[in-house]
Amino acid sequence: MPNKWQLRSKESFSKSFLGLCLGDSLVARLLVNRGVHNEELLQYYVSTENVKFSSPFEIPEMDKAFHRVKTAIAKNEKILIYGDYDVDGTSSVALLYRAFAMIDVEVSFYVPSRLHEGYGLNNAAIKKIREEMKVDLMITCDCGISNYNEVEYARSLGLDVIVTDHHSIPLNPPPSIANCNPKTLAETHPLHYLPGVGVAFKLAEALISEYCADLDLRASRINSLLDLVAVGIVADLAPLKSENRVLCIRGLEVLSRTKKPGLQKLLNISGSNDNANTEHIGFGIAPRINAAGRLSDAMAAVRLMITDDYAEAEELCDFLDSENTSRQELCDKIQESALSKLAEELDLKLEKSIVIGDASWHHGVIGIVASRLVEKFHLPVFIMSIEEHICKGSVRGIDIGHLDIFAEMQAIQAKENIFLKYGGHKLAAGFSIAKEDFQRFLDICKTHFRKRLAGCDVTKVMKVDSALFLEENNEKLLSRIELLSPFGIDHPQPVFVSGPLKIKSYKLMGKERKHLKLFLSPINTKSETNKASQIGILRKPNGANFNRTYESVLWNRAEEFLLDLPRLENNLYIAYTPKINDFMNEKAIQLEIKDWKATESVEPEVVERLNLLSLSPSVQLQG
Repeated sequence: MPNKWQLRSKESFSKSFLGLCLGDSLVARLLVNRGVHNEELLQYYVSTENVKFSSPFEIPEMDKAFHRVKTAIAKNEKILIYGDYDVDGTSSVALLYRAFAMIDVEVSFYVPSRLHEGYGLNNAAIKKIREEMKVDLMITCDCGISNYNEVEYARSLGLDVIVTDHHSIPLNPPPSIANCNPKTLAETHPLHYLPGVGVAFKLAEALISEYCADLDLRASRINSLLDLVAVGIVADLAPLKSENRVLCIRGLEVLSRTKKPGLQKLLNISGSNDNANTEHIGFGIAPRINAAGRLSDAMAAVRLMITDDYAEAEELCDFLDSENTSRQELCDKIQESALSKLAEELDLKLEKSIVIGDASWHHGVIGIVASRLVEKFHLPVFIMSIEEHICKGSVRGIDIGHLDIFAEMQAIQAKENIFLKYGGHKLAAGFSIAKEDFQRFLDICKTHFRKRLAGCDVTKVMKVDSALFLEENNEKLLSRIELLSPFGIDHPQPVFVSGPLKIKSYKLMGKERKHLKLFLSPINTKSETNKASQIGILRKPNGANFNRTYESVLWNRAEEFLLDLPRLENNLYIAYTPKINDFMNEKAIQLEIKDWKATESVEPEVVERLNLLSLSPSVQLQG
């Protein structure tokens, strides 16, 4: 199904707003396109060094958590940190562990096995923690908000529980000492979008402020934890808006010069040269930390982030790297199996969801496969690993505004009472059901989403910032875009459209030849100029060089593009993000292609923007 290209926004901006954006109309346009349209929001994007962090106690019940921890410290009670096995969870555990060490409080930690215990709290672990480890206070990280029964069981054993979590809040929150969850705040609050590691950081900030009297040392210790915050924010795909954004910016600065041996080793593997960015985390650090939790023991990931021993860090990093390689191979195998099953069992012209499962699929990686299926088919995906007595599943939703996958699961549960456990967010969740309910669950989901999405357009939308002439991609443009980095969820990298273009040459890349490198040039013929004017292009680039060739790259879609090639060779429009490619210490602009179309298929509103956007940092035009 072809993607629909759509402008992010047609909203104009005022001269006063332009002035606040350093007088740069491109910066102003990109911010307005991302919903930033006033000075209050602008502070998180321009001159962020002036932003002050919100008080930890703005999170409801943080005061209760803080006072219970103080009591535990005063009474020398045993404290344990219990975290989820993903990056957000393990980085939260490592952060709190290090924070307690800074105030000379010894704590232990526990991360459940994804394979044997599953997500969140479980009674067997609680019993062990209380009766064998003699723990008095347990602090959860990135989990717990959906564990009413487990927290009640902990209370029956005399184990106090503090929940720090950010997942959607169920109808019956657990009876904890405190449920510290930023989702209880209004969406306009700066802390609403904190991930689990952000909530852990706020608790750590409160404790270090209480027990560290020296103001400079206090600030230094709090700041030193921000590298872990940045890792968790980026890895958990938390929105890069409000305070999340500033935490990430400052966290990347700390990460670039981190003293933590484990993070240093991960950065080396990720190809960072003393300038860590979100891509180093998303494609280098996060997959390796996640791999341990997906395939074996996430406790190794925590140990990597808390160790100060370089030899241990190197050994643990090598282990995580090896696990990540195994994870990649397993994902590819399951994806191939899932696509075969889809072709045999589902009519995707009829269905409004994908619900599949298999006994041979490893439940530690099915979430990754679910994301790939969403990318390919743009339908809600429920994928399950069928085990001896239960089915463990991962869910991925689609971003079509009104659809909240966790709310849909709540509605299914209210009607069918089929989930043994479930929890998650608007776009991602996890669950388990009894094995004998597998077929019933397939039927329930199919029926539910057929009704829920009846008449809805589920075409994937490619959000575009503007149309540009290809010649306008230069170092100056890249430096202006860089003013708004880092990019991520809710603050994506800019996407531009250029064309019509000529394909001068191309070559396949990668071991499996899934990628494509293309060399493109603009077209300057009378017929093509007429075509361009018919779809709204009137502005002409200054100093156009129609003989120049521009390097571009297309990831994972080479076969699809080459099948489309006959109608594209001199008739190509691309949606892309311009980047600097640093290869063998030589830097050059490279266009990362997100999508493509033939000229006649391009939506007129997209290229119409070319007449309205001034790329010079002036006050000539207003949006």
